[in-house]
Amino acid sequence: MLLLAGLLAGCQSIQQNFGQPDARWHTETGQLQYSTPKRSVIGEVVVTSLVNHEFQLDFMAGPGFPIMKLRQSGDTAHAEAAFARASWSGKTEHAPGKLKPWLALGDVFSQLAGPNALKKQVALQSQKPGFWTATANLSEGLPLDVTVQFPESKERFVFHFNR
Repeated sequence: MLLLAGLLAGCQSIQQNFGQPDARWHTETGQLQYSTPKRSVIGEVVVTSLVNHEFQLDFMAGPGFPIMKLRQSGDTAHAEAAFARASWSGKTEHAPGKLKPWLALGDVFSQLAGPNALKKQVALQSQKPGFWTATANLSEGLPLDVTVQFPESKERFVFHFNR
């Protein structure tokens, strides 16, 4: 759990009101396995997104025990690891290095929408070469399984969504 607290080191504070999900937003629930070379954490996840880079992620271990809460709107984000009482807010380009993979998840999920939603399997990569790669299995335009890998940091996110 201290791993996630370290992600948020180097606080920056920007006041931002993030959108509240409504009927226009797309929500997925399921499980997430977050792993690094030294440890792995598995928990429940809720991913909520809206076109135009509105992205929210809630990662919890068991009912009511938050691991990571992420809110992103355009180039501004807020992340908190409630159990460690650590948080960060600011412009995404100034995010602490360990938080950058978490913030990149919004890009992954936005690429799964649109033309890619018509496919059954999708392979994606970041615009910044080598930053992340992702594979996804889709059903009727909705993600079933999504794996995102960050070669440089050796972090991996494996999502399995409920259907």
